[in-house]
Amino acid sequence: MKSNSVMAIAIGDDEIVGIKAYKIEGATVVEDVVSYTRNSDIGTDTQEFFEYYGEEGIPIGCVFASELRTRCLETPMMNKLDQYSFAQREGKRIFDEEEHPVAIDFASRPGTTDELMMLLIVALERKKIKDMARSIQRGNGDLHIIDYWPAPLAYSRGRESSMLFVTPEGDQVRVSIWTYKFCVAHTLVNPNLEDVLAACEQVYGEAESFHIPYPKGVVLVGFDEQNMETYEPVLEKYGVIEQVPIHVVDKGADYNPNHMTHEMAMGLAIRLLTHET
Repeated sequence: MKSNSVMAIAIGDDEIVGIKAYKIEGATVVEDVVSYTRNSDIGTDTQEFFEYYGEEGIPIGCVFASELRTRCLETPMMNKLDQYSFAQREGKRIFDEEEHPVAIDFASRPGTTDELMMLLIVALERKKIKDMARSIQRGNGDLHIIDYWPAPLAYSRGRESSMLFVTPEGDQVRVSIWTYKFCVAHTLVNPNLEDVLAACEQVYGEAESFHIPYPKGVVLVGFDEQNMETYEPVLEKYGVIEQVPIHVVDKGADYNPNHMTHEMAMGLAIRLLTHET
């Protein structure tokens, strides 16, 4: 049985990529991939993109390129209201040094004992969130999810219990470790191989305090061919986490799993199709 379609929009620094997908008999099917070259601010570009390619009446998710700013910690078990209050207070303390106002969000899951819980606090620039959301809503878009970069990779690569992400961020490299959709620890390093390998060890060391198992592999995406060759020893050491199986039809053939913005949109489409908003 075919599900309703969804549309995921990933806004990179240079382009916007939209992926339209649906599920049939449990399989994810990509039916359309569209790209748009950016030439203005995030609100203007998103509005123009949605006017050309967006659709009304289907669930829409968005993610935009941004610095990864998260904090994962273990706390005594709290109800949802206390979690919200704690995340807002703790988030402001952690991220308040930024020049731009930030929006604080959180997610939680059981901790290492029945009395503890893990809390993930995420910060994004509030103005960009509002500009992006308003642009879609002006086009009557049914916006369900605003995700943070590079969280959709956790869906496009299977949401394993322990995953290393190695992704570009400006002229540096972000190394992070994830358990399912939680970013447990991360660091920003120079792009040379030695620093990246050391960063992988560092973030795994931080994750051990949460009883996160040894990484099941690495998600390495967003680099050119030369850098992919440079980081081959990272893949040799930790292994590769393959992309979840998908099928492409029609214009979905334009999907490029090695392209960071495509992969962000793909992961977000998978998240929308699992109804985990």
